[in-house]
Amino acid sequence: MSAPYGLFGTPGYEQLLAVLGAAEESHTRYERTGRLPDLERALVLFDAVLDRTQNIDLRGAAMNGVGTVLWSRYERFGEPADLDGAITLFREALAPYGTEVTVVTPSYWTNLSGALRLRWLRTRDARDLTASVDAIRTALDSTPPGGARRSNRLDSLGDALLSLYHVHGDSAALAEAVGTFRAAVACAEPGTEEQTWARSNLAEALRLHHHQSPDGAPEALDEAAVLARAVLAAVPRRHRLYPRFLSNLASILAERHQARADPADLREAARAARRAIAATPAGHPNLVQRNAVLASVRRLELVGAADVAAPAPGVLDGGGGRRSTRRERRAVRAWVRATAEAYATTPEGHALRGLALLNHGSALGTRAVTEGDPHALAAAIDLYQKAASDPTMDVSVRVGCAHLWALSVIGGESRSHDDHAAAMEPFRLAVELLPRTASYRIGRMDRARQLGKFAGLAQDAAACALELADPELALRLLEQGRGVLLAQALDARTDATDLLSRLPDELAAEYARLIPQLDRPEAAAFIASGPAGAGRSGPGTPLAGEDRHALAERWDRLVAAIRREPGYGDFLRLPRTAEMLAGLGDEGPVVMVNISPLRCDALVLREGRVRCVPLTGLSHAEVVRRADAFLVAVRTAGDAGLPLSRQRDAQSDIRETLAWLWTAVAEPVLDALGFRADGRPGGESPGRMWWIPTGPLTALPLHAAGRHENDRDNLLDRAVSSYAPTVNSLVHARRRQTAGPDRRPTVPTAPLVVAVPAPPGAGLVPLEGARAEAALLAARPGARLLLDEQAVRRTVLDALPHHPWVHFACHAVAADGGAATGQVLLHDHETAPLTLTDIARLRLPAAELAYLSACETTRGRGEYADEALHITGAFHMAGFTHVIGTLWAVDDDTSRELADQFYSAFAPRHPFPCRTAHALHTAIRALRDADEGYRLNPSLWAPYIHVGP
Repeated sequence: MSAPYGLFGTPGYEQLLAVLGAAEESHTRYERTGRLPDLERALVLFDAVLDRTQNIDLRGAAMNGVGTVLWSRYERFGEPADLDGAITLFREALAPYGTEVTVVTPSYWTNLSGALRLRWLRTRDARDLTASVDAIRTALDSTPPGGARRSNRLDSLGDALLSLYHVHGDSAALAEAVGTFRAAVACAEPGTEEQTWARSNLAEALRLHHHQSPDGAPEALDEAAVLARAVLAAVPRRHRLYPRFLSNLASILAERHQARADPADLREAARAARRAIAATPAGHPNLVQRNAVLASVRRLELVGAADVAAPAPGVLDGGGGRRSTRRERRAVRAWVRATAEAYATTPEGHALRGLALLNHGSALGTRAVTEGDPHALAAAIDLYQKAASDPTMDVSVRVGCAHLWALSVIGGESRSHDDHAAAMEPFRLAVELLPRTASYRIGRMDRARQLGKFAGLAQDAAACALELADPELALRLLEQGRGVLLAQALDARTDATDLLSRLPDELAAEYARLIPQLDRPEAAAFIASGPAGAGRSGPGTPLAGEDRHALAERWDRLVAAIRREPGYGDFLRLPRTAEMLAGLGDEGPVVMVNISPLRCDALVLREGRVRCVPLTGLSHAEVVRRADAFLVAVRTAGDAGLPLSRQRDAQSDIRETLAWLWTAVAEPVLDALGFRADGRPGGESPGRMWWIPTGPLTALPLHAAGRHENDRDNLLDRAVSSYAPTVNSLVHARRRQTAGPDRRPTVPTAPLVVAVPAPPGAGLVPLEGARAEAALLAARPGARLLLDEQAVRRTVLDALPHHPWVHFACHAVAADGGAATGQVLLHDHETAPLTLTDIARLRLPAAELAYLSACETTRGRGEYADEALHITGAFHMAGFTHVIGTLWAVDDDTSRELADQFYSAFAPRHPFPCRTAHALHTAIRALRDADEGYRLNPSLWAPYIHVGP
């Protein structure tokens, strides 16, 4: 007897619907209990529907059902073919509908998104991740605000955004993920599985937010721990996701232990991580993540056992020859076992494969150091080499592994020439890859964070090259591995008119379109709210994260296409060493001081040659110690609330540091240059020289090095010093300064003067001297004064392009504290701060001189020391050829007096920027020599520096 016809003439429609319902019930039961017979029965029933109907709705439901079963089977057994099959079926279920939205298509899009994201985790194919984001957004667009599935789909979108963060380190994606998960929690029914999922994912996002935030966001970890514990309390221990939730709690507690050093957090994290692994079946895909969590916990246990900040393998460890304790060795072995298990269970091509290699190599390298085990060292080097040489690995992992590979090859104290020669290959690889960690896909501060992970890499590579007596290679490595953000800005701001005129029209046109788009301000959101999209908005329109990613892809394709053109193979690549040296000309020596734990040297660039001056009296550890102590001393000396005796002691410490800088750095360099005590060779007036310090030395005033009680043993009386972030930036600045007459002003320069003596709500002492400075400059012809409430962010940004010469007299916040970025405190700083990112993105081709009479404009976070990521660097990056900034907080009266001295060196109608360094030098010397009190208080006159040609 034939089956009865149902809806739309489909034979047996009601029976098939009943079969679908039974299949879904079996699958749901499996999800709850983990019993394999339920999963197998669901697959049989879904297949039965597919075999018996051509109705697109029934077939779509059955294909979606088989896809979910295969997804579950993949999570159980880890067979890639199951996941591939699920993705194919989800797409086939959607295909007949096209753009039509039905009751079921949003669910199909949601499933497709999740499966694509899971496959991306295994293969790292960026196309899967992009398609996953598009799919879940399509599903959400069809889900009403009060819809029953909205929480689930918001949760899926948040997960996709988290994945984007993991790939690119994009904080905009992470911030939006946190907000999306909060929305998912808010609209979930209490006590439902959707609420449990959303809470769990929100906890993970908050953990990452803590990791990303400049101030650590400790409250985020507390909220994450509360959420993670609530999730565990809401599900039975036999729930299939209970191990995942345990592992998540372990990660959060381990992070909190790192932040607060609470042993109870670490003990609980270890228990949770072990229980999560014990409850996870062998072969389960998520065993990878759970083993990685336990490995990280074991590493923290080692940190506690060794009572050090962080164990790290390679030549820079050693603990000063101290023998490791039995407890330390036991902790190392536990770490090695955990990382070995994580490495063994992470398959080739998995997103975490690189980290598994890196972590196991680090554990073996540490074992080699603590136990003197050469086999462990050889195994560590093999792992580092394998990861660093694999082009499919995450580029950050490759850089880290290449650096550790090099350091491990160099070995301990008895390093040979052959060791350094062997280390040069991984050093060069690491430095070559480093700029790729700072893609245009992510915002400026995210790029800085990526580069900050590898602080010191370029200096170590250069030190290795100097061991091989190759100073030109050392220079190139330093230029390639430092100032990456500055190099990107210079690339975008270089006048490429002549170069592009020889390119095919379509490439030149795309270049002209993209450059202003890449300079757009960064939007806080990742997902664009409007239809404009990448490349179709004005230069002032904030750029959403997804649009930035699209622009970065276009930019990468364009650069690759231009480099394929004949004669353009080096387009936007670092100039050859000979070209850089030629670009410096013969205006005076340029001294790059390389600070590395391997060795410390000065590279003297003069007359087209690079000469190495070993600084045998200098060490990396000593510079770090001195820089930290110096910061304390200058802050103590400037604190009027402290007893005078403490302020005097601090000034004594500052003088002692300046004397040490003279003995360890300046004097050996001047002796090598032949600069006599009475000036240049032959006794002429002091000559020009440029300093390019690296690493922790950037925090110290090299220009003021010396014993200032006499007129012989100090740099101020021997040379006119300037600074530059990199050699290449100095070459660019000199080219701008010597540009043709067409870029010189045809009328006297009209200065822009910005003065905010007392920014509202800042709680700072009013700067009466700033008001006097402003009055002095406002009297100049054509000057524009923005005073107090006139000086707001929007007005200042609009005015900057119209004034080649600007003077700021106000408070500033350095970029070295908890704030994400430094800022100049204008009248509206509380609602619209003027940050260094705002300034750095400007393109000011006519800019000449920026005088920053404000506190600590040249201070930045230690890990960004080589990126000039401070307010002074931002003005230089924006296009100001000359910038006067400060290394620490300055005295109000002294700043006014110095400005008066500085500007008196120039004709009243034009400052002639090419004399900027001489004018500042003369003003500083005049202050120092005004009376004995000034000489004994260098914190008053030494913070001011000149950056530029």
